[in-house]
Amino acid sequence: MAKPIRVLSVNTSDKNGGAARAAFRIHCGVRSFLVDSQMLVKEKQSNDETVISLDEFHPKNLFYSIFEYIQNKIKNKIQHYRWGKYPNRETVFLSDLRSVSLNGALHKLDFDVLHLHWVNLRFLNLKELIKINKPIIWTLHDSWAFTGICHYSYDCDKYVRECGSCPFLNSDNEHDLSRQIWNQKNKIYSKLNLHIVTPSQWLADCVTKSGLFRAFPVTVIPNGLDTAVYSQGDKRLACEKFGIDVSRKIILFGAINPNVDKNKGFSKLLEAVQYLEKIETDDFVLAVFGTDKPIENISTRIPIYSLGYLNTDKSIVQACSAADVMVVPSLSEVFGQTASEAMACGTPVVAFNCTGIKEVVDHKITGYLAEPYSSKDLANGIVWCLENNKDGVLSKNARKKVVDNYSLGIVAGKYIELYKSVFGLSEKSDRV
Repeated sequence: MAKPIRVLSVNTSDKNGGAARAAFRIHCGVRSFLVDSQMLVKEKQSNDETVISLDEFHPKNLFYSIFEYIQNKIKNKIQHYRWGKYPNRETVFLSDLRSVSLNGALHKLDFDVLHLHWVNLRFLNLKELIKINKPIIWTLHDSWAFTGICHYSYDCDKYVRECGSCPFLNSDNEHDLSRQIWNQKNKIYSKLNLHIVTPSQWLADCVTKSGLFRAFPVTVIPNGLDTAVYSQGDKRLACEKFGIDVSRKIILFGAINPNVDKNKGFSKLLEAVQYLEKIETDDFVLAVFGTDKPIENISTRIPIYSLGYLNTDKSIVQACSAADVMVVPSLSEVFGQTASEAMACGTPVVAFNCTGIKEVVDHKITGYLAEPYSSKDLANGIVWCLENNKDGVLSKNARKKVVDNYSLGIVAGKYIELYKSVFGLSEKSDRV
């Protein structure tokens, strides 16, 4: 009997955030094709038995707890000192190499292929990968892996060389923290058997230009989702669930902590909403999910409904089914998973015509791609979608785009072929 490939996927969480949802879906998708896949996470939030929490590898004794506490305190002080040299740094998402101990988890678990996803937030120590004498696939969910410290490089192209004089640090020092972290990554990567996966061609182009990853093979595989689960629901019932008047034109936006993460472009949407006020205030409603905090300092007469955190597929589907249009105004997206989720539910999407999301949304076919980063054109896109989807043609096109390209079976199949490839297998092998 054929033996399955053993895959260990690694992500900070299995449920919290877009990268977690994408990684967990891939894990479940390849398992449905008899791939022996396990998932190692720092924060386990599901009850899936194939997901392993890092806590299972922590020694259960007081001495270790005290040692770990002291060790983390020392690490944090060192890092605070390093970051403290840049008091004028920009308020964008930046990360160093801080990590926690995996306590030998990667050596205690059996696998043929290590599949990395989003491993930040003090989780995976990249140095531990050097001792893994097995092929490593790394699916990128932002740009941090091939930059010095930034998760989104925006207009900066210093990652093409070796970073330094980082504009996000407001630094004019070539050997600043961004260059130091870049050099550390370079030393580690040079010792790895690494294959990169990007969910968009745009990100693949960035990778092939980067000084850190240009020598490694790159494969483009989009994020997938279960199109049987993500499908158009009853709009009236969905509106009733959230307490929204079904007769209103509902604009949907979703992102974790949108008031904090400037990359998600919530401020651009609010500016667009102010343009809509000049058209027809009484018709529009803005529904926001991803935060349970009140949305403050908004000078708009258009009602805003906070839907809270939506952590289940069912609740996300209900929100998308309630909406007439989904707006994803991110300044940078490697793919645009909220866009594909909405489109699977028949909801047209408005986004900026830039980065990875422009490959997901087809202009005036499945939604509208606005001029970057024009809030006025974003408002134009919202109006255009509402006026041109009265017969449901945009909804049908959006649903078809996802079914034909992002269905979990299609995406899982591409990953299985990649697993076989990096493991040196062929179709005639005794494994599948």
